Amino acid sequence: MSHQEEPFSEAHLDSPEYRERLLRKLNCLIAVLEVATAKVRKSLAGPDADLERLSRIRTNLQSTLDVCLRARAALERREALPKDIAGSIVHVVGEGLPAPARTPTEKRERAARMETNSKSEREKFERLGPIDPRQAKMIDFDALGRMLQG
Repeated sequence: MSHQEEPFSEAHLDSPEYRERLLRKLNCLIAVLEVATAKVRKSLAGPDADLERLSRIRTNLQSTLDVCLRARAALERREALPKDIAGSIVHVVGEGLPAPARTPTEKRERAARMETNSKSEREKFERLGPIDPRQAKMIDFDALGRMLQG
């Protein structure tokens, strides 16, 4: 596996290709976060909005977006990433964090409650079933990024 295919590592930041790839991924993530934030903002303005849940989601999205914007700025200036950013990137992608012990069913149920707006929406996703990890590995994130950037 080349260093471009590995998870984030500060050791590879000297490579222009790695930095460019990381910058593309950050731009994709930033675009997704901005769209998600706009949807949450719209949902907050709607009738019957779950203000507590949506406010929590908005706060999490904004804090993740802030980390990504700071990392992007550092990459664009070809600087070393600020000391606190590297840890934040690992935190954002969830590497190295101990996860609470949960069964797969508990994880799906918790995610469904947090990420859906209604019982009917949860039921729709339950019918779809879990995402197959093999399919997820086939996603071309570079192509997805180009599509999201127009």
